[in-house]
Amino acid sequence: MDPSAAASNPAAYLAHLQRMAAQQSNNAPNNANATSAQQEAEAAAAAAGGGQPAAPPPEDAVQDGGDAIDTFSSYIPTALPVCIVDYLRSKADGITSTDTMDKSSTDALDGNCTKTAAAASKEQEVIELSDSEDELEIISQQHNQTKSNDTSKPNEPNISTQQSQTTESKQQQSTTNNIKQLFTNSTILQSHTSPAVESALLSSVSAPTPHDSSADVVLPLVKDGKLSLLQAEGVCLAVGRFGRVFCDGGRRWERAGFFIGDGAGIGKGRQISAILLDAISRNHGKGRHLWISVSRELVQDAKRDLTDIGCHVHVHDGAEVLDQMSGGKKAKGLGAGASLGKGVLFITYSLLVSGKRVEDIIAWLANTGCVLGKTAEKAQERTQLEQSYSGCIIFDEAHKAKNLEQDTRTAKLVLALQERLPNARVLYCSATGVSDIKHMVYATRLGLWGAANPLYPTFESFNRALAKRGVGAQEMLALEMKRKGIFLARTLSWDGAEFHTMEVNLNKEQIAMYDGAVRWWLSVKAEINAAVSQVGTPKLLWRAYWSAHQRFFKEMCICSKIDEVVAQAKRYLENNDHTIVIGLQSTGEAGMEVALEELAQSAAAKADNTVRKSGSVKVDYEDMTLAGLVSTCASIMTNFVRNHFPVAPLPPEVPKVPPIPPNGFASEADRFEHARLTNLADRIANEPPPAPIPHLKEKRNMLLESILDLALPPNPLDDIIDRLGGAENVAEMTGRTGRILRQKNGKYKYVKRFGGPSKQMSFALSMPVSREDEQDRLNIVEKRKFMEGKKSVAIISDAASTGISLHADQRCQSSHKRRVHFTIELPWAADKAIQQLGRSHRAGQVSAPIYKMVVTELGGERRFASAVSKRMASMGALTKGDRRAASGSDLSEFDVDSNFGKRALARTFNALQSKPPTAPARNTNAILDKFIALTEGVSPEPKKIHEEEDGRTSALSEATDALIEIGMDSGDITVKKFLNRIAGLDVARQNLVFSLFMATLDDVITDAKATGEFEGSVEDIRATSVALKGKPEVIAMDTSCEATTELTRLVLDRGISFDSMIQTIIIDSSNSTKPPSEEMSTENEEDVGIMSNDDLDEKEQHCKSGFYLSRRKVAGRYLIAFAQRKNEKEDSGSSDFIDLARNLMIITRPNTGKNPCEMASDELRYKYKLVASVDDIMQHLDSFNEDDLQSDEEKKIEDATTGQTEDAAGIVRKKWGSTVADVWDDAYHNSNHKDHNDGLAPRISEIGLITGAVLHVLPSLEKAVQFMSQGQRALRVMRAEISDSGERIVGIKFPITESAIERLMIGMKAVADAHSRSPNLNLSLSFIITMSKDPIVITQTSSGATFTINPYGAHITAWKNAAGKSLIFMSRDAIMDGSKAIRGGIPLCFPQFGQPDKSYPQHGFLRNNYWAVVEGSQFDNEEGAGISMQLALKDVVNSRGGKWDTGTSLDCTCIFTVKVDAASMTNTITIENTGNEAFDFQVLLHTYYLVADGKALDGSVCNVKGFEGYSVSDKVSGQDYIAGAEPVTIPEQIIDRVYTPPEGKIDLDVTVSAGRGNVINLKASGQVDGQPVPVSGVVWNPHEINAAKMGDFGNDQYVDMICVEPGMLSNVPLIESGMSASCTQVMTCL
Repeated sequence: MDPSAAASNPAAYLAHLQRMAAQQSNNAPNNANATSAQQEAEAAAAAAGGGQPAAPPPEDAVQDGGDAIDTFSSYIPTALPVCIVDYLRSKADGITSTDTMDKSSTDALDGNCTKTAAAASKEQEVIELSDSEDELEIISQQHNQTKSNDTSKPNEPNISTQQSQTTESKQQQSTTNNIKQLFTNSTILQSHTSPAVESALLSSVSAPTPHDSSADVVLPLVKDGKLSLLQAEGVCLAVGRFGRVFCDGGRRWERAGFFIGDGAGIGKGRQISAILLDAISRNHGKGRHLWISVSRELVQDAKRDLTDIGCHVHVHDGAEVLDQMSGGKKAKGLGAGASLGKGVLFITYSLLVSGKRVEDIIAWLANTGCVLGKTAEKAQERTQLEQSYSGCIIFDEAHKAKNLEQDTRTAKLVLALQERLPNARVLYCSATGVSDIKHMVYATRLGLWGAANPLYPTFESFNRALAKRGVGAQEMLALEMKRKGIFLARTLSWDGAEFHTMEVNLNKEQIAMYDGAVRWWLSVKAEINAAVSQVGTPKLLWRAYWSAHQRFFKEMCICSKIDEVVAQAKRYLENNDHTIVIGLQSTGEAGMEVALEELAQSAAAKADNTVRKSGSVKVDYEDMTLAGLVSTCASIMTNFVRNHFPVAPLPPEVPKVPPIPPNGFASEADRFEHARLTNLADRIANEPPPAPIPHLKEKRNMLLESILDLALPPNPLDDIIDRLGGAENVAEMTGRTGRILRQKNGKYKYVKRFGGPSKQMSFALSMPVSREDEQDRLNIVEKRKFMEGKKSVAIISDAASTGISLHADQRCQSSHKRRVHFTIELPWAADKAIQQLGRSHRAGQVSAPIYKMVVTELGGERRFASAVSKRMASMGALTKGDRRAASGSDLSEFDVDSNFGKRALARTFNALQSKPPTAPARNTNAILDKFIALTEGVSPEPKKIHEEEDGRTSALSEATDALIEIGMDSGDITVKKFLNRIAGLDVARQNLVFSLFMATLDDVITDAKATGEFEGSVEDIRATSVALKGKPEVIAMDTSCEATTELTRLVLDRGISFDSMIQTIIIDSSNSTKPPSEEMSTENEEDVGIMSNDDLDEKEQHCKSGFYLSRRKVAGRYLIAFAQRKNEKEDSGSSDFIDLARNLMIITRPNTGKNPCEMASDELRYKYKLVASVDDIMQHLDSFNEDDLQSDEEKKIEDATTGQTEDAAGIVRKKWGSTVADVWDDAYHNSNHKDHNDGLAPRISEIGLITGAVLHVLPSLEKAVQFMSQGQRALRVMRAEISDSGERIVGIKFPITESAIERLMIGMKAVADAHSRSPNLNLSLSFIITMSKDPIVITQTSSGATFTINPYGAHITAWKNAAGKSLIFMSRDAIMDGSKAIRGGIPLCFPQFGQPDKSYPQHGFLRNNYWAVVEGSQFDNEEGAGISMQLALKDVVNSRGGKWDTGTSLDCTCIFTVKVDAASMTNTITIENTGNEAFDFQVLLHTYYLVADGKALDGSVCNVKGFEGYSVSDKVSGQDYIAGAEPVTIPEQIIDRVYTPPEGKIDLDVTVSAGRGNVINLKASGQVDGQPVPVSGVVWNPHEINAAKMGDFGNDQYVDMICVEPGMLSNVPLIESGMSASCTQVMTCL
């Protein structure tokens, strides 16, 4: 469409632009290299007169507000055997003949396939097997043949092999493209019965094409329509994978396995059945196979799936077969001719762990029961049978075995089965099985560690390597698994499904009820404290208190949602076109039983007083008539008070009596002591318990009576059933045994669901069965009634989330009714939510469901629910290798229980517990103001500064008191405990505390992104243009799958032209829900430089969207930017939830595109002025009509001045040419470089991606970047779409600096050596470590404290504590290229301080030479993180002279060790005399402290305390004197003083105040040959005069620093040959 049409027909032109945007979303403007953009932002801040710049974002970070590459893609099965593709092509072409096929289906099962073998290396082997009966012999023969044929030289990379693999990779890509083209062009080919999708990340790689032999059984099933193509792909990959065996170089081997990670509706059961049919057809396992699932009732589904594909095989109930074996009927169970001799044994995980079932299972599978006898020969024969068993073992819902780290019996037995039957064909099936790497420990057959991968010999080493890479590692693992052909994860498209976050605002009565309960629990806590002061603290008292506290408020939160859920459910049911599904995690049955027991005891006691004396009575709950539903909330309170409130003194503690030694007592004294303890224990045990204290009993009774006054809500599950039509209309699928139902007379009765015959009418649900699967059968009955339309509401709990289908199945009678799925209890684990939501969304449905996440304003639930809702909208991305929401944004930051969450919680607590409490987050004031307004019941109004500060301080004190009330003021504070306990606060303070924590978490994540520490999800590289630079370079080959590893270079152009910016504005304006602005334009402002509120919305104080110009020039030019309001729908709403009011703006620049870090409105107003708002631009465009426009002929004539046609951009240019368009064009064109030009950050940048197989080179990649900056060593998984071809590339971002590439190639050499077992491996890795000259960033993961050390001088150049506060000063003019000592930080001085010996340079030579990292010295644990560096005299090339000149007979080695934790840093410099002569020396740590707010000359906030009594040598005045008690401050001149300790004083202990809020305790000590040496201190500041003389020191920076330098300067002994000396300083933030 002609752009000029914008004026004549703006609506049509707008529609055209929207279509273009939809088709070309990858061209959205973006900052692809935010480092330069950050530098420009800092420059703008400087131009504005100072201010702290926003934290820099990570490179190529995913931006909020931008368009990402689509998160999910329609799935096309590309890994199909050639024979199936040929059939599809003939079908698409209308050819029915099978002449073009490789083999006919009639003889597909005859004979065996051709044997092939592939040797991976001398250390490992991957063997391809045929279907021969004697597979053990084949393995042995091929293993020996591999050894004899291995004549390759160990250190020569096989270039021809790599080239051939590259060719095969291209052929694979070509095949993939051909299949995609086939599906695209055909109108009759469908991959599945319902549309399926795959994460766009996984779709960027292809699984290998299986051999035609894998389709021998599959092809006929595809032809007959019994398998969809999507299912056929999974079956063929699994069958092909089973043909591989891993060997470790000896006789230990095991068969490869496969993982089906498909979501609900794809048909895992159908795929399992086809795999079993293939194995049965080939007589694997001699016809015996094992299927393990979660429910016994699912055996019916298994039989149905097997029958549907024509596999008529016996499916044995595992319990029956195993019962026969354990009951002595093994002959029948194992007889070859009996019906139980072959088939599929179907068992549950619960059956697997019962007794010694695993032995019976193995005996049945391997037929070892026929080998009787206990001799060694018989045992060996049984072992051989087990090792030769080649049947299938199906682990359905395999995630049930994930908790091996918790030593669960299920996990251990799953591993045991695989260990005992190494030749079995193992299939793992789970939609959530790869959601966490540590939970994959059971999947030993995937070949990711162990015998198949020598780089990761154990799962622990594999887990460590990937776990520290963050969530991106899981996505990388998913890619690798698919690329190797061991994993598929498809899911149904959720097109048509709706996702809503349903907010329930608590009314006044609910808030009053909730706050009343909070006061009750606080009063109970106070009463307990008073009671224990009299009687002592019983064991587990407080654990019971907090446990009941947590369960109570969780139940209250659910109850508060019931009214709204019931009301909406009834509205949906009115028209009879919807059915309701309600999901929750728990049922509250335990609390209900407590309440029933209480009522039964009370009723029985009234009838018979003897019951009181007996203390308990056996009561049948069904005999009771109840006035109403019972409150499980009240029962939790009652149970706790009755059982745990202390009313009697603690009995004497019974002593522990040791057992009698097997050989008797060693002495009579021991015998006597044992007898004494025995008698004492017996006496105490026989004593009556202490009598209760009357007033405590009275207090307990008062607490019990006070529960009745709270009027607590009933059990939510029973309440829903009662209000939505009772059991006749509500199908309950839960694990509880009974419930309370309303009878026809209006009274209520308890009715058993199962567990025996019920006395009450239970609507045909109480079944006369007593088997273990009674619950499952009952739930199946309920499910059937719901699907048949007999019941319109279904309630499903966590216990019934697996194996239940509640979707609008086209085969069921209620298919015309759309499902509305309410989730009223949110799981903190998204995989559970996925499992539950998948019950109402499956294949073959008539309509997609409506999902409603029901949330309240309590405990931050609404914010978390927003993240869960996005996860659901992204179709279970958490388990599919893609962590982003449907909007394309990264959701890993919503994982509050992470290292960053722990760090944020610690920062929040430290801030609130300080005296007085301080703001934990940058956004604290906005949160506090909302809290104040909410509690005062008025809207925020402008107040005087001192009134605001007083109110905010009080609000912070409220938050501090709240933490104390819930027991979070000390002890083991964890995020999980915090989230659970804050529910026990009143609504207002609960939201205040949670909002402060979340705001702090936002800051922590922002800071982590700025340093590159944040290990987020896969990131899209988005720029205006993305192009390949040359061909990818093959750098390694993964011999386990013969896939190549490549270095791919990309060239990015991230700029955006003015015309494109105007198009974006038009599209965004049309999509905005904001009503047209009626505010006047700012075009007539006479002085745009004057700060005013004209660029604000008066009510919101939020900057307008529009073009902004910097208020000051930067490098001789004004900077221009487009600022757009950030759309935060998830934070909007009508509730009084205290949220994060940030008024953020998204910034786009002509040269760097969209910036990943937003800017606050206040900061934008401070740095920039509005020159053209979006409202003004759109009004100006709307003002044009047909009479104002040129004719068609005139439109074609270019304007000679602007060179632009009369389009929308041209209209804007005419209006704002000089102020906006010209400035934008100038910046756009002058930044078309790779380096900074004319004060502008470059548009063009290059990045490198390691693509292809990456897991096998991951350790080497980490080594190569180990000592680079945090951002460079992040090794993020990134994805790019090439602009020209649309090709998608996924890989690990790798810095392409010369030094990094050099270390990479050395690492790749090490990888090749590892595969060939070269002795050069350690040498190569050591070389990587010692040759680094890049700064090294060390971070303690648990706290976030960090420091940077430069190998030049082993110089610390940065230190931040856990609160993120910078503590070290660095000169902005410091020389960092290694040509001069670095100014600032912590320089090391040795062998002299100053220049007492003029024959060699000032301060010695340590600070002027490159140091090497001590190999293996880097660490990161709960105690701290650190590193050691080393410098030997032989490596000193600079600053030598005098007795230390070249050729000297002296020799030494220096080691500098640095450790950091949350609040402190420790530095130790150690000097070892490695020569034959003693030498004298001085050593000093020349530490520069950063003074906050430039207050170094203000002695009230910048001073040093602790030098009282020290001898002072003032080098400026020349005076010597004894220091007094007054603090040392910086006078109105240079300060350069040496403080020598008095006699008897050894260690230095002073307090350094470096500005307001920066107080550091400095302790220092020294020793020579183990003997303490006195430590002196130096205080120095150059002041204005000397600062101006130093070329590497900013003239005005003397106000930002103070040096306090500990060292051994006087009376220092010589270091004798072979001896050592050290000096240590410990700096702790107070």
